Amino acid sequence: MTIETKNSAPSSSEFLDGATVFGIVLALGILAMSIGLVRSKTAGDMRILAATGASNRTRRTLIAVTTGALGFLGAVLGTAAGHIGVLGYVRSNSLNGGIAALGSVPVGSLLLILLGMPLGAAVAGWSLAGRQPPAMAHQPIE
Repeated sequence: MTIETKNSAPSSSEFLDGATVFGIVLALGILAMSIGLVRSKTAGDMRILAATGASNRTRRTLIAVTTGALGFLGAVLGTAAGHIGVLGYVRSNSLNGGIAALGSVPVGSLLLILLGMPLGAAVAGWSLAGRQPPAMAHQPIE
């Protein structure tokens, strides 16, 4: 007689996919806070653009490019830092011959991070920006 039990622990690919999604969501949250800070500092510039006749599309494009660039920079720096950390851990612990123990690089997940995060940031920047500022007779108090 044999007894079989189901292992409810996630597989390594399920864990990797979940970690990738969590990393992207966390990075986009941090990026949203950074964009909020940048937008608050450039609000005067956007008012000047609106006052000089810049279209809604122009203002949206500027914000989308800024968010996309910040998203790409964050993805590249985060990916590089993650790989440096893993390499340091593997070298310090000498796991099964060091670097050879790393196995295959998750190219699909890395491409999702490196391309998906800037694209998601640019789309969010485009959709959340560009509203016509209200008419103001004086400089706002900051």
